[in-house]
Amino acid sequence: MVELIQCFRNLKYRGKKYGEYTIEEVAGEGRYGMCFHAKNDLQKNVVLKRFKPSIFARNSTNNEHEAVILSKLRDSRIPELLGVINEKSFYAFVLELKPGTTLKDMIFIHNHKFSDEEIYAIGIKLIQIIMYLHENGIVHRDIRIPNVLIDQEDVYLIDFGLARFEDGNAYRYDMDYSYLGDLLLYLIYSSFQKKDKNRQPWYEELPLKRIKSNF
Repeated sequence: MVELIQCFRNLKYRGKKYGEYTIEEVAGEGRYGMCFHAKNDLQKNVVLKRFKPSIFARNSTNNEHEAVILSKLRDSRIPELLGVINEKSFYAFVLELKPGTTLKDMIFIHNHKFSDEEIYAIGIKLIQIIMYLHENGIVHRDIRIPNVLIDQEDVYLIDFGLARFEDGNAYRYDMDYSYLGDLLLYLIYSSFQKKDKNRQPWYEELPLKRIKSNF
């Protein structure tokens, strides 16, 4: 059923042109809109992040945060905002397409089991990205498995829809580290095989160990 729905969506949008970009396929769909893989006339691959018209009308101020924040950032680990498409019933950000597979797809589609060394490496690289964001006064607020791309040794952080400038109150830097901790525990549990049926807290159940760091 899921594959049929995806096929229908691709048939509906494939080949449609907005601005200089022609849609190739649907990349994903969420509460706020849809993402498409597209190419421009020079065959450059991009992501079009389209907002649902009703959602955009109610949240136009919040949508501006993402554009302003991405315009401020220049880092190879974060997708660059390339432009905005504003046509009738189609408002979208044009974003740089980063290579790789999301952690979510690695777990649920490819059934990947993360080793301790892989989790450690991903954690260190995410910390480095978080530090860069915080140096620029930005809190991501959505560091989860659908928003982290892995391409061999490279790690990318995407989807800045909930990102805000730190204000010491509602948007604090420590929020990102809380999300990071949850993400790393999720990766550990995705590969964990329980040996007994007794319920235990995660810090007793998981075989956590200290890994030597050069960071």
